[in-house]
Amino acid sequence: MKVLFVAPRSFNPKQMYREYPLGIGFLGTLLKQAGHEVRVFDQNVEGLTDEGLWALVREFQPDFAGFSVITPNYPVARRQMHWLREQHPEVRILAGGIHATLFPEDLIADGAEVVVMGEGEPVIRELVKGMAEGTDLRGLPGLLIRERDGALVRSGGRSQTTSLDDLPFVDRSLYNLPKYTHHSMLASRGCPHHCAFCCNYTGAVRSDGVGVRWHENVVAEMEYLRDTYAAREIFFADDIFLLRKADILKFCETCTSRRVGVKWIGQMRADRVDTAVAEAMRGADCQRIYFGVESGSDRILQAAKKGITTAQIRRGVRAAMDAGLRAKTGWIYGLPGTLEEQYESIPFMLDLRPHEISIHQLIPFPGTIYYTEAARFGIRIANPKGFESFCYGGLDGDIRFDYLSHAQLRGLFEDTAVALEKAGYVNSDRAQPGDEYIYTTPLSRNSMNVFRPPAVAATTVGVPELVA
Repeated sequence: MKVLFVAPRSFNPKQMYREYPLGIGFLGTLLKQAGHEVRVFDQNVEGLTDEGLWALVREFQPDFAGFSVITPNYPVARRQMHWLREQHPEVRILAGGIHATLFPEDLIADGAEVVVMGEGEPVIRELVKGMAEGTDLRGLPGLLIRERDGALVRSGGRSQTTSLDDLPFVDRSLYNLPKYTHHSMLASRGCPHHCAFCCNYTGAVRSDGVGVRWHENVVAEMEYLRDTYAAREIFFADDIFLLRKADILKFCETCTSRRVGVKWIGQMRADRVDTAVAEAMRGADCQRIYFGVESGSDRILQAAKKGITTAQIRRGVRAAMDAGLRAKTGWIYGLPGTLEEQYESIPFMLDLRPHEISIHQLIPFPGTIYYTEAARFGIRIANPKGFESFCYGGLDGDIRFDYLSHAQLRGLFEDTAVALEKAGYVNSDRAQPGDEYIYTTPLSRNSMNVFRPPAVAATTVGVPELVA
């Protein structure tokens, strides 16, 4: 069969993550190994309009189209599915991802014949085979199925939890690689924490727990990317890189002893980074750690169930910087708390002085308690199904806070920008390759580069620097 996987762009065109989509990469690899012909369309690199997708549909003539749906790209996915159903009814539509798992009936109404609820790897081969042969799909777990008469049938439970070590390396030839400046990998899936603002992959998609790869397999895939695709830089898409200190240290030791020689970026919680971890990561060619700081107010952090204090954040960020790592920090303005507590973030970020500061407005994403019980926290969502507003990167009037007016929120961003620029930070709209300290807010037009300097990243595939 011919299978086309589609990763729609975010509804907010500013939010252009040029990390190739690993989730559908795993699915495509499994189907390709089973003998199917697979293509991937990642709209985040193929352009803002849908014309490239329509051209690919006409050229490839797929039997199946599988959409990877998260809340920020749902409005775009919905439009594309409607078009595909009307213009090419012979193409059978599948949908999966966090948003599809949370709202499977909506995806069926949008045109999907089957929605996969949970991880797709355990069922994708049998699902495509069953649909192609016309067999009963109800024996496969975690599906919502639209029968020919329009009736909806939900098969039992969720799909089984995937063991990452049992999956093949993603076949990167599925992607339009010249569109990307670096490679991406997963060393773990899921997160053991329960921050109130985060739609956790664990629980939302993964049925339970976290998945951690054996460190030797992670290093082996890095070597595979280096030797097969001349990879020089890798972004690890884990929520928390490798999760456990012992695994991180073993990984770093193996990287160093085998002289992998590939630069990489990891995302971490500050309370999981100490001097030993930071120095080991730096010795293993880590270039940067992305910390989710969120707020400079301990009360806001506690109320948001972050499970970390500003003192712990300070220790972790400083350990990374002392080891020679570049520190990028993420912040959320608008978490439940007073205006005075919101402003506590400004002196804290000036005290931390990380290299990069990325600030967002709180988005009460589906799958979080801030969405399901918004009013209890003083969050007002004008239209809970108006998902055009559920995108990072801008300010939108559809989401309001009782404890923080829209004017106060804008003023908070503006005051932060003034304080940061006085301290020597450069707005991402004006940043140059040599700038050491950069910040971005929803008031900025452009986001930040992933790998620095751009001249090094560009040598990987010869295209402009990406944003994240």
